[in-house]
This record gives sequence, structure tokens and C-alpha cells, in this order.
Amino acid sequence: MSFETNTYQSFDGETIFYYKWPANKKKSLKGLVQISHGVGEHAGRYQSMAKLLQKKGYEVYANDHRIHGLSAKNEDHLGFYDGDDYFSDAIADMRKLTAIIKKEHPNKKIILFGHSMGSLLSREYVTMYGEDVAALILSGTASFFRGTGAIGLVSAQFFSKLNGRHRSNEILKNLFFNQFNKKFKPNRTRVDWISRDEYEVDLFEADPLRIEDFSLSVFLDILKGSKKVNTPLTFKNTPQDLPIYIFSGDKDPVGEMGKGVKKVAANYKKAGIKNLTLKLYEGGRHEMLNEVNKKEVEKDVLNWLQKTIQA
Repeated sequence: MSFETNTYQSFDGETIFYYKWPANKKKSLKGLVQISHGVGEHAGRYQSMAKLLQKKGYEVYANDHRIHGLSAKNEDHLGFYDGDDYFSDAIADMRKLTAIIKKEHPNKKIILFGHSMGSLLSREYVTMYGEDVAALILSGTASFFRGTGAIGLVSAQFFSKLNGRHRSNEILKNLFFNQFNKKFKPNRTRVDWISRDEYEVDLFEADPLRIEDFSLSVFLDILKGSKKVNTPLTFKNTPQDLPIYIFSGDKDPVGEMGKGVKKVAANYKKAGIKNLTLKLYEGGRHEMLNEVNKKEVEKDVLNWLQKTIQA
């Protein structure tokens, strides 16, 4: 089964590229899945999961966030952001894709699937547009880093005042990505932290759409967004009847080796979420959909959806 591609104009005229994997016509439509990818990657990397969902009767949509993937105007614009609030803009872009999905499938609710940065965007999204979402799946999500996150936020604010929001910054890039990789020394590549599967690591490192260098504003706005979505108010504003499935590797440095992910789950429970499932995979790193046990992970996602979403 194949996929389709298209573009749409966001609220500010920015052209956003998206993929659509039409549902298997031999099966009744089980649900609509909207994917929100992580920082530095693109929606095309979710082809394997999307095709599996498609085969099982789901229709899948995923946009390349602005300045990412094929939403970037050209190679020079990958990672370059000159707006006012990247976090808010990315959510607005997601909302426009939701509108496209709703137009194509009236009165159908959406399963929102967010990975890493996309999980943070999705956590904020459901506090704003929870009426459109039937379930929330969070991959590689994070609590706000007390140490690195706080230092990064202060540093990003300082450098943005010093050099401007739109310049890149080597110090901040090293603060995060290099720190993540240090957990797995001796390093074979610069992105060992994403997976134990060397094939997937090499594939990502060679991806021409992978981004390492960002405008300072992207770091700043994601850090501010991360801090916000981990406040008690955001957890409280999440619809209590929204089913949430959180999965991560227990060796994911973004999730503080499982500690941060457990904290997020605990805060959702504290806020009164009635249907919450947490799954931590032993030895797994940041991208469980690209891990050595990816088949197990995919099966667990499908089983959760089968139990949670009515056909």
C-alpha cells in the first residue's frame, strides 16, 4: 500500500508538507492517526509504523514541522526559524492538518501520536483541542530537566539577547545532543543515543534531511514549551477521560533513563487521568520505533489501540 503527499498553507502563509497513508479499503476504518515527529528529523521516518497502521485499517497523516524535512524551503532553510514562538507555530501547523483530516473524515476523532519534541507539542495540543482527540500516544517524552533544562533555558535566553534569536549556537547544541551521546561511550557515531540498532543509527546519520544546526530560537522555544507542558496546570488541563499510552526506553537520555518518563506518567495520574498506560522497554534508547525490538513495540502499540479505540 502506498502513500500520498501534499502541502497546505498555515496561518501565516508558511507552506507545510505532509504525508497521508490511506486506510486499507479491504478493512473498515478503525481510526485516524496524526503523527507529530521529533526535533531534527522528519515525518518520512515514520513510514514503517504508518504502513503497519494502514494495513490494520487506520488512516495516517503526518506533517513535516516547519523548518524540518520537506517543509523547509530548501537545504539552507533546514533548522532556520525567524518567527516569534516556534512551539506555538508548530502547534498551529498541527491544528491545520487536523482540520484537513476532519474535512476528509467528518465526525471522526483522531489518535494523536507524538515523539520526542512532537510528544511535547502533542501534550500541549490536547489541552487546547482535546475535543478532537480520541487518544494520545507519547513516544520518547520527557519531564523538564532540572539541571540541563534549566541551564539550557538560561543560556538560550542569554545568547538570544546577545546574538539574536535567529543565529545558531554551538554551545547549546553540544549541551544537549553531545550530552545525550556521552551516555553511550565509547561512541561509534554522533547519534548512538537514538537506538541500539546500528543500521537505523547509520540510516539516520546519513539522512540528508537530518538537522543538527538550529536557530537559537528553536532551542529557546522548545525549552520554554517543555517547561510549560510539565507544569501542574498543563497536566490539570488535559481531558481526564483521554486515554494516554506512554512508551519509552529505560536507557533514553531524553527521558532521563526512565526517571523523567515515570514522572510524566505520575503527574498525569495525579491530575486525574483515568486511562493511562506506561511501558518502559529494558535497554531501549530514544527511538523505540527504530530499536532492535521494534516489532515488539509496534505490536504493543497496535494492541493498545485495539483495546482503546472502538472499530
